[in-house]
Amino acid sequence: MHSIPSTPLRQNLPQPQLIRQLHAFAEKRGAQLYFVGGSVRDLLLNRSVTDLDFALADDAIAFAKAFADNIGEAFVKLEEQPPTARIVIRETRLTLDFARFRAETLEADLRLRDLTINAMALDLSSLLTRPEVILINPCDGFSDLKTRTLRFPSERVVTDDPLRLLRVYRFSAQLEFEIPDATIHIIREHKNRLPQVSPERIRDELIKILDLQNATSYLRRMDETRLLSQIIPEIEEMRGLHHNELNHCLLALEIFEAKPISDTLQSYRPQIEAYLEEELIYDLHREQILKLALLLRDSGIETAVQTTNHLRLGRKASQLMHRLVENHLYLMDSIDADGQIERQAIVRFLRNAGDDWLGVLLLSYADCRASQGDTHQIGKLMKQIADLYYDEIAPIIERGRLITGDDILQTFGAMPGVKIGGILQHIEDLQFEGEIGTPEEALEVARTFLENCET
Repeated sequence: MHSIPSTPLRQNLPQPQLIRQLHAFAEKRGAQLYFVGGSVRDLLLNRSVTDLDFALADDAIAFAKAFADNIGEAFVKLEEQPPTARIVIRETRLTLDFARFRAETLEADLRLRDLTINAMALDLSSLLTRPEVILINPCDGFSDLKTRTLRFPSERVVTDDPLRLLRVYRFSAQLEFEIPDATIHIIREHKNRLPQVSPERIRDELIKILDLQNATSYLRRMDETRLLSQIIPEIEEMRGLHHNELNHCLLALEIFEAKPISDTLQSYRPQIEAYLEEELIYDLHREQILKLALLLRDSGIETAVQTTNHLRLGRKASQLMHRLVENHLYLMDSIDADGQIERQAIVRFLRNAGDDWLGVLLLSYADCRASQGDTHQIGKLMKQIADLYYDEIAPIIERGRLITGDDILQTFGAMPGVKIGGILQHIEDLQFEGEIGTPEEALEVARTFLENCET
């Protein structure tokens, strides 16, 4: 155990008034609260603390419910065994998690945690009231914190919850800590256990990794132990393809992370950044799916979408994956031998890709650079497409249809056997191709269309 000055730790606590209120409430009930897990780790690292984890020997659910009622905040029961609950402070979104010891003693509980750096505890009362606080440190996580090393407290913690195999890489990425050989050995030995974990839990860890600026380096390290194949089995098929398509995909992803926007598209940076940051569901943004699409695009549309569904990423993510991969393939096939692309093909691409044409451009540019293609020419094409969209296509979309079905009926009367939808689609095609631009021209097209139908 280590004795640590309390003042620097107290200064890093969020909402100190709330924590003092919690301390007084616990003392009144005769409960002894301990800071545990990531809260202790981040306090010791002088990192910002946004979530507070507490352990106690009493019924955590009953305690948390009583304190939530006392302060008028939201209460959520998380688990029955061990009793675990959460209080969410609405105004700041700070969360306080309370869990009963998962073993007979606090030290035994800490030995069951995922990593040694998360297996430390601080007595709340001592932290708030004394000049020094004892760090409860049964797995010597404090030494690993100082050497920036990630170790499992034991092999048992991995067999108890194989998700911890994946979590190591997330913590390595977030904290920039090393994964020593002993930890790598355990990952290799138990990697086949990861599919025992629910797809939802795997998804949550993978999303956190993809959200990092340098996700590629950690995906590579996961692939070295073949852990990545346990998350995405299709990776093995890509590895076996000619020229090892997996390496190509990882290179494209690495290029995207280093420089997602080509020089030619810098004038559209605000629009691109807004596109990438758009949230699909809670904590899942377009950029994370784009990174996954870069990893999976060579596996084919169907496989990429199946993987998205398997990871329980949701309907919007699945649809986005389909549009990204499908339209990337279409765009690449539309470029002729001279490195040019016809206006009609660009318009068709923009209409098919919808709001995700920007994502396809970013994916295609990274893919071209990974393939050592003519990046100057592809950059010019990206600019040509973006200019056409913002100068011509976007105004058409904003304006909407030149005429409606009612306009056609009022002008030409009933038309048995003729589908209004077909006329409107033909007019819209001509509108996007730049051949018509006014309601009068649209009505003239409808007249010609009807005359041809009569003949």
